[in-house]
Amino acid sequence: MAPGENWLNIIEHVLVAYGEQIGYHHGAKFQILKCWERWYSRRDISICVITDKPELFETYPVRILMLDESQKQAWSLNGVQHFGIKLKALQWALRTSTASKLVLLDTDMFWTKDPKTLLNSINTNSIVMYKDEGYVEASSNKSIRQFELALQNKKIPWEKNYYSLEKNSKMFGSAIIGISTEHLNYLDQAFSLFSTLETEVEAHTVEQFALAEVARLRGLNVGFAHKLTDDWSSTGKKEYITPILKRFFDTYGETDFENHRVMVHRIRVSRPVLTIAKQKITKWRSKQSLF
Repeated sequence: MAPGENWLNIIEHVLVAYGEQIGYHHGAKFQILKCWERWYSRRDISICVITDKPELFETYPVRILMLDESQKQAWSLNGVQHFGIKLKALQWALRTSTASKLVLLDTDMFWTKDPKTLLNSINTNSIVMYKDEGYVEASSNKSIRQFELALQNKKIPWEKNYYSLEKNSKMFGSAIIGISTEHLNYLDQAFSLFSTLETEVEAHTVEQFALAEVARLRGLNVGFAHKLTDDWSSTGKKEYITPILKRFFDTYGETDFENHRVMVHRIRVSRPVLTIAKQKITKWRSKQSLF
């Protein structure tokens, strides 16, 4: 299948990679390589990468949407919160794709089970997200609690009406977002609510909360796909895998897809026990130095 040839596609996998930290771009490429043989190479599947560095994906069998500075500024609310870029980038991919269903997966993750099993959970009345993180009210999670503290008993003007936090308001993780073509307006509303609440809540998860709340308000069913993935999203894992990916692409070049997919088996995401121990000691010593 030639890059961008997706006329037969049922599902398109979406990755969003931007910014000066090369690790995000390498993570996107690693996900493609890791998932290529088992899933991403199927004829009824395509891949879309939204990026400000398209040159890093040359020869990769992907559809490229090139992010420019004006988009990044507008979608991040003038640089205030970059997570808004994910919402608008996914909407852009959805608007321009010939696939009927799109699944976004963060670039520090990869599939361990067949993502095609999600197809039945993505339809007019249902979307897929990463994980149910629980109710906002009385949450034991300090970050989630910020939403209750900031929004309780408030009526906030939003879209010619008012937004209010409710007892059944929940937080859903957005490391995975599975949607269909019927959900363009849903993403519009989510970005609108994200823009409204960003100034109200001191948290970095406003984007995923907005997605969860608009799903609630529209009566959408939400399925969860965290059990189909693995990741290196923790600080310790990132510190370990980021330099490994850099060495891989330094060794084999940035754009030799055919060679990359042959050699990707050499990359191991799991940290050795000794590495984990050293990281924990370093973290402990860092905490001790504060006292």
